[in-house]
Amino acid sequence: MFDLAEATAAAERDFGAIVDRLDGLADSDWQAPVRCAGWQITDLAVHVAGAGRGQAEALRRAAAGQAGLAHLDPPADREPRALVACLKHARDQLLAALGALPGHALDGAVPLPFGLLPAAVALQIIPLEYGFHRNDLDWALGTRVPLTDDIASTLLAITPGLLPMLAAGTPVNAAGIPPGAPISFRLTAPATRLLARYEAGQWSIGPDNGLAPVTCEISGNDSSLALLIMGRIDPSPPAVTVTSTDAARAFKKYFPGP
Repeated sequence: MFDLAEATAAAERDFGAIVDRLDGLADSDWQAPVRCAGWQITDLAVHVAGAGRGQAEALRRAAAGQAGLAHLDPPADREPRALVACLKHARDQLLAALGALPGHALDGAVPLPFGLLPAAVALQIIPLEYGFHRNDLDWALGTRVPLTDDIASTLLAITPGLLPMLAAGTPVNAAGIPPGAPISFRLTAPATRLLARYEAGQWSIGPDNGLAPVTCEISGNDSSLALLIMGRIDPSPPAVTVTSTDAARAFKKYFPGP
């Protein structure tokens, strides 16, 4: 889990890597597909710039004690050089806002564009944004590297709170499809061991002792499990092991997005 200094360093590293990679990209490569459904690299750049500006505004509001939600602020100009300039500015805004966040704000809430969250949670969400999108960009450009260790382990650490949010839906994602019958998943990786169970019309996610029978067990290294939870890969890669292919493929129907 990230503290303020670690969150700032991770965001600087990964947002910076996105900017550096796009700054040297030929204009023709901006139309390459990204594994986020329907996106090209241009769409990823627009989203990252808008997220950076929206998150910077949310942090400034948190510092001022304001609770009104910030807004995503995607740029209208989709020309590559204009997008690179906008990304650089968004990165600088975000890092400045993180650097100026006063200590008292860490005990409050941050009005991110999709919800008012405790500052401790926001400090996980913000670097995860850029860690995952850096990896999305790497894959789009043919470099299928794993997530960095801190991004993968942090995503897995917040999974018990994240999955119910995804199932219920957010302002930017529809709610999941409720299973038609009780179902359970065991999620295992070096950094986590969780049991996600649906019964009596609701999901419960918590630590797993490995003893309860489950519908499906999904296991892999930290990066692979984190990528699957976030919908970046399906259960087919060799790094992922499942005990029921059909149930594993349905996982993101129950927990869509983000």
